[in-house]
Amino acid sequence: MERWFKICLLLCLFGVLKELRPSEPFLTEYLVGPWKNLTTDQVYSEIFPVWTYSYLALLVVVFLVTDFLLYKPVIVFEGICYIMTWCVLIWGQGVAAMQGVEFLYAAATATQIAYNTYIYAQVPLSKFQVVTAYTQAALLTGRCVAGILGQVLVATGLCDYYTLNFISLAFVSAATVVACFLPSVSQSIYFHRGKPREDDKAQDQLNSQQTHDVKEVHQITTEDSESEPEWTLTSVYRLLWIDFKASFSNAYMLKWSLWWAFAMCGYFQVLNYIQPLWETVAYTSEATNIYNGAVEALHTFLSALAIVAIGYTPVNWSIYGEPVIAVISLFEGAMLYIAGTTNELWVTYVTYMAFCITYSVLITIASSEVAKGLKQESYGLVFGINTFLALFFQTILTLIVADSAGLALAPPDQFKVYGGYYVVLGVVFISMAAYNAGRRSGRHRAET
Repeated sequence: MERWFKICLLLCLFGVLKELRPSEPFLTEYLVGPWKNLTTDQVYSEIFPVWTYSYLALLVVVFLVTDFLLYKPVIVFEGICYIMTWCVLIWGQGVAAMQGVEFLYAAATATQIAYNTYIYAQVPLSKFQVVTAYTQAALLTGRCVAGILGQVLVATGLCDYYTLNFISLAFVSAATVVACFLPSVSQSIYFHRGKPREDDKAQDQLNSQQTHDVKEVHQITTEDSESEPEWTLTSVYRLLWIDFKASFSNAYMLKWSLWWAFAMCGYFQVLNYIQPLWETVAYTSEATNIYNGAVEALHTFLSALAIVAIGYTPVNWSIYGEPVIAVISLFEGAMLYIAGTTNELWVTYVTYMAFCITYSVLITIASSEVAKGLKQESYGLVFGINTFLALFFQTILTLIVADSAGLALAPPDQFKVYGGYYVVLGVVFISMAAYNAGRRSGRHRAET
């Protein structure tokens, strides 16, 4: 077995184990239940917003620390944060303790970038596509199994919501142990540059023929690796700035990145407040059967199938990307608005699954289109910037809509706002599609 494949399998095992958190789909029920005795207002307006603010504050720091510490320590730290999260969640009491849970969870999710980029420092460039598929499939597998496991244990009465948290704690603890066995990394993108690998050199030569900015990056990074064995703040800043310019100077890539950021903002907000919506609708409709775990498992499984299918769909996204974004954004807005107006729990389940599946498809397309215009070394930077923008927009949305300092809307009213948010996003891209179609038609008439 080749070394890169062994590393990939170990990282995939970590990914599956850390996502095996069967208690997560039932977090709101646990917090407002007899174990914590919190009110719904405390959970919605005082506790859940902490994740958004903490994630935003930590993301930039984590991106640089990940590169500086050479990935592995940050992956181990991610596992430790998950352990601490569930320890406080199980044994902590009161609003302040649960806000601490949200902060620790934000630290764990912010360090996800180390998991996403570690493998690129350990495998040949020719294997990037396959290892990306493996590691992302591991995450989806873990989430799917966690949803099924949680639903089965609750439905059969074998576990209550409190006991599920111990199972989650056991899995994230096992994931942390696995992370300790990951091989260390000897070089990184900005702080610890080494000599380029042979296949990386070939890719750099190919990239250097595409744009002037990438030529400049290739020239400088080569000089840095030969003449600057030790990093300096100046060299790090210079490399970051050049990669940033090379990545975002392309209008086509910028368009997809902006959709990525705005759509991810809404997606994070929906994930953060879907459980409060389910709790509210279940109470209003006096529903006795809760299928949160099954819903999470089903939409994860269907999303994985949809992602694989779209990967084999031959579409010229440079032409059809904007109309597809517009239509799906409008569809997602309709789903969220319906979720905010219905009194039927099953309707909120169906609309949530439809939203998640379509988002997964579009974000996969966006990631692919953005990646086409990037050097491999810029993936982490662009991912981090797009995620930072998404969290920045989400912070504003949270402050206005959900936080006790803002409107503090009830969950159904929040989802009406989120639905309107996606409708506006769809209208913007409809306008862009119409404008660009007009330009193409004008050029075609001029040529004929």
